[in-house]
Amino acid sequence: MKGFVINLGINDLNRTLAQFRSYDEQTQEKLRACVQKSTSNIMLGAKRRVHVKSGNLVKGIAMTYNASKNTGEVRAKSPHAHLVEFGARAVHEVPDKAKALKVPGGSGFAAAANIPARAAHPFLRPAFEAEKANLIQSVTEVVKK
Repeated sequence: MKGFVINLGINDLNRTLAQFRSYDEQTQEKLRACVQKSTSNIMLGAKRRVHVKSGNLVKGIAMTYNASKNTGEVRAKSPHAHLVEFGARAVHEVPDKAKALKVPGGSGFAAAANIPARAAHPFLRPAFEAEKANLIQSVTEVVKK
């Protein structure tokens, strides 16, 4: 899994930003600044909130900003990020075709493995929720002027 997507779910904001090209150049620049700042704040908020064991998950949180489309994206690049964000249920694994499972990082094999449930430790959604009001307010102020 390369990543996961959390939809904004703010229809008015999505419509306003979709009409980005219809605004004059000065308004477009202000909208770019709003989206870029909020994207940065979401990334920083996610890094502060992430459940840290080794630090690899924090290092993998990054943002991109596309000025021509005025879109920002915050990603957690680690392959286990979705498990931390959403948690996982307990699993009992048995090999499909082999007679045993190789123990990762170990020096042996096992006939089966019990993987315990992992609690969710959300970091992206709370970071977005904390910044959402600021983004809506700043875009509203720019558009109404």
